Amino acid sequence: MRPRLSFLLLALALFALGGVLSWPRPAALPTSAPKRTGPVPEMGVVVAARDIDYCAPRTPCGPGSRTDTIFYVRVRGGEAVGVAIPRDLYSPLVGGKINAAYGRGGPELLKRAVEEATGLVAERHLIFTLEGVARVVDAVGGVEVYLDRPMRYVDRAANLYIDFPAGRLHLSGEEAVKYMRFRHDALGDYARLDRIKAVATQVARKAQDPRVWPALAAALREVWRELDTDLSLEEVLDYLPYARGFQVALATLPTREGAGTYLYVDEARRGELLAALFGGPPLAPPPGLPVRLRGDAGLIAWGRAFLEREGVEVRTEEAEVARSAVYASDPAVGRYYAGLFHLPVIAPHRSLAEVVVELGPDLLH
Repeated sequence: MRPRLSFLLLALALFALGGVLSWPRPAALPTSAPKRTGPVPEMGVVVAARDIDYCAPRTPCGPGSRTDTIFYVRVRGGEAVGVAIPRDLYSPLVGGKINAAYGRGGPELLKRAVEEATGLVAERHLIFTLEGVARVVDAVGGVEVYLDRPMRYVDRAANLYIDFPAGRLHLSGEEAVKYMRFRHDALGDYARLDRIKAVATQVARKAQDPRVWPALAAALREVWRELDTDLSLEEVLDYLPYARGFQVALATLPTREGAGTYLYVDEARRGELLAALFGGPPLAPPPGLPVRLRGDAGLIAWGRAFLEREGVEVRTEEAEVARSAVYASDPAVGRYYAGLFHLPVIAPHRSLAEVVVELGPDLLH
């Protein structure tokens, strides 16, 4: 089993902290910036994470050539919209799975393959390593997760040991990487991508707290040396005025199963998803769609009163919640409620019959 990382929002951490860092400008970076539309900076970025190559059992050689975690991220001003791309997606351009694109043709082939899969333009790329991911998660103080059941897996050849109990957990950077690598449950890689999206939103939110900036700046200086990127410092600094209050929406590219282990793009559902993600939030909540509030009794009572004033049907469920977020199958609907509560929105792979708003203790900070 190879490392499966996610770092959509490590990229956003770079954007948010550009003014704090004194990065050297790599000599190979291009001098021309991607085309902008209007006064608000905007670009499409392929954000991926490299796996690990092993010289022998339990003996890593260094960063590998496959990218088992791939995101397309459109960053415009203070908003980032991301689409996770399953690693087993068939790419005609690659002639195989899309996770092999980087190894066969470097970042340019990966960008072209992502464009082929999404129909969206990718101007830049950010390719991370395993160690860099763990550093950034540690720099923001780790992440909180909640497991309904224990998570256990052993791969001795890769020296990978995962053993997390059920319940609420605080994970370090190394532990968070293991959590995001795990895919041995009923939904397999789709569940892995959902875990990645949840962790990524936490990293993005915590990176906006000035108290973590010194540690994050130090970590990013180290990460910057390991990055494969064509982003310039000037492009990163364009986003500094939008660093506080960054809004995030994440979803997974719709696919259908094909021959063997290949997945193929579901063209019809892809169009619906992209229209919902990039078409902007609705002006009013959809009629008749209930909202389930989950969390502490006091928080859900506050949330219920707030939503009922908006004329929304509300259901409540007292539960232990690690981090606040909005979950919705329709990203456009999710973005509406995310705007009301100022929370990130996540579109999980599994279909939801309602919008779920989880209110955790972080909402009070």
